[in-house]
Amino acid sequence: MAIGEYTESTDSKLISEEDSIYTKILNDIARGKLVSGDRLVTTQLAKQYNTSINPVREALKQLQGEGFVTVLANSGSRVTKFEFHTMRDVFEILALLEPYLMEWFINEHTDEQLDTLKIILKQMTDLSPSDFVRYRELDAEFHASMYSHHYNKRAYGMWCKNRLMLQAFHANLGFSVRRFEQSLVEHQDLLTGIENRNVDAVMTTLNKHIDNSGQYWSKHFQ
Repeated sequence: MAIGEYTESTDSKLISEEDSIYTKILNDIARGKLVSGDRLVTTQLAKQYNTSINPVREALKQLQGEGFVTVLANSGSRVTKFEFHTMRDVFEILALLEPYLMEWFINEHTDEQLDTLKIILKQMTDLSPSDFVRYRELDAEFHASMYSHHYNKRAYGMWCKNRLMLQAFHANLGFSVRRFEQSLVEHQDLLTGIENRNVDAVMTTLNKHIDNSGQYWSKHFQ
C-alpha cells in the first residue's frame, strides 16, 4: 500500500460503523456532544435520532452496562459523571494493557500495517492544537490500528472500552501547544521503534506517553 492510500478499516475503530442508536449515542458521548452529567431523555433522543423509544431504551441499557450511562432513581438516565477515581482506574488499566498489546505488534507487524501508522501520524501532524477533537480520534486510530491485530480480542475489547471512556472524558479538554508537540514526538518515537522492532525503545516511549498523558489529564481535572 502506497503512502496516502490508507482507508480506515472497521476493525481499527473504537466505535463500529454500524448505524445503530447505540453507536450514535456512543459517538456523541465520545465526541463531547453529550457530556458528563447530561440528562438523557428517551423521547428527545428518539426524536433526535429519528427512531422510536424502544431502540433508545435498549441502547441506554447497553451503555449503562458498559459504564457510559448512569441511571439514578428520580433522575433518569445521564451520561456517566467521570470522577477522578474512575479516570485514575482507566489510566491504570490502559497502562497494563497497552504494553501487552504493543509488544506483540512490534514483533509481528507487516510493512502494510507500518504504512498505515505513517499515514495516520502524517494526518495528526497536519493538525493544529485547536483541532483537539480530531487529534484524539486519530490518536485512538493510531493505537487501535496496532492493537486490533492482536490475537487476544478480549484484551483488545477491554482496551477499546477504557480508551473510549478516556476519550469521552477528554472530549472538551483542549491541548496546550507544548503537550500537542510533545505528543507528536512521542508518536514519532513509537513509530521509529516499531519500524526497527526495538521492543525496549518502544516500551520506554509508551510508558512515557502514558505517564505524560496522565499527568496532563490529572492537572486539568483537579
